[in-house]
Amino acid sequence: MGRSESPRGRSKSRDKKSRSRDKSRSKSRRKDSRSRSASRGKKSKPDDYGVDTMKITDDDAAFILGKGGKTKEKIARVAEAEIELFERDLILEIRGSKLQR
Repeated sequence: MGRSESPRGRSKSRDKKSRSRDKSRSKSRRKDSRSRSASRGKKSKPDDYGVDTMKITDDDAAFILGKGGKTKEKIARVAEAEIELFERDLILEIRGSKLQR
């Protein structure tokens, strides 16, 4: 080993620089991720926001839920509405604007 090489084969000064660079990157990533999530937040609710509630059958609940809840998530995403399924009572709630519901 040379006199300025660390056991990993890098020079000590280069090793220190890369560590400080990594730290500064991780700090800026954290800062950015916080600011992004804070700006996302919940969207303001439209004037015609409401909730539609309906009693459904066991088969309908199974269909809406889908495998692992994927169908329910897809319906909510496409409709841009919030969907909640109360499996015990077989009640489906859809929240959003009149168009979304």
